[in-house]
Amino acid sequence: MERKVLIKALFGSHNYNLNDENSDRDYKYFVAPTFDDLYEGKMFSTSKVGKEFDYDVHDIRKIPQLFWKSNINFIEILYSKDIKVGEDVVWGRTQYSLNQIFKMKDQLVTMNLPYFYNACMGMHFNKMKYLTQGTEGTKHLVEKFGYDTKQALHAYRVLDFITRFAENNFTDFQKAISYDDNEKEFMLAIKHGKYTKEEFEDLVKKKYNEFDQYKEVYAKQKPDQETYDKLNDIVKYVVKLELDT
Repeated sequence: MERKVLIKALFGSHNYNLNDENSDRDYKYFVAPTFDDLYEGKMFSTSKVGKEFDYDVHDIRKIPQLFWKSNINFIEILYSKDIKVGEDVVWGRTQYSLNQIFKMKDQLVTMNLPYFYNACMGMHFNKMKYLTQGTEGTKHLVEKFGYDTKQALHAYRVLDFITRFAENNFTDFQKAISYDDNEKEFMLAIKHGKYTKEEFEDLVKKKYNEFDQYKEVYAKQKPDQETYDKLNDIVKYVVKLELDT
């Protein structure tokens, strides 16, 4: 990888204790921009599916907006079970600054709760919309079970997360996103096609009732501009340090 890696973090099922024998290890990389990236106003990104693990790569400058827009697939890296920070950097100040981001994680995950609710809702409905179509890697599930059971698990999980996070008063993101072994058995039953499409849709309808009751709870939470500004300043400082090396 040509660009300097600032953060490498595991994301996906291994972080939630929802992995099985077929689960890949997926990673997100955040890299320092080059001078050319800055001069040309570009935000580098790429992705790759490999034999051992899949990964996607993003410019570190994306982090403030990604966290502000509350995409759970990105925010979860703050609580990743496998994080490497600043291994490629020369300046100790860069590594120190990056670690400050992770020290702020409890504030960052609650930084924009109204958007968080809407982002999860949008993700859920997007998964449900294509439930019977599948992707290149899941069409066999549609043929076997009549719907994409892997996407079904994702669709159900984001609804479940919203309720679990609200129920602990937004104090424990890790607990809200993770499942114990008993809960894991139920969740993986969805992925493994133990429910018919109709039975799964009934499960979702019941979950909607819990999900909807927390809409106002999320909506009345005030976005935390101060935390966003602090995050943005840290990322800006890191970019400056890395350009000076």
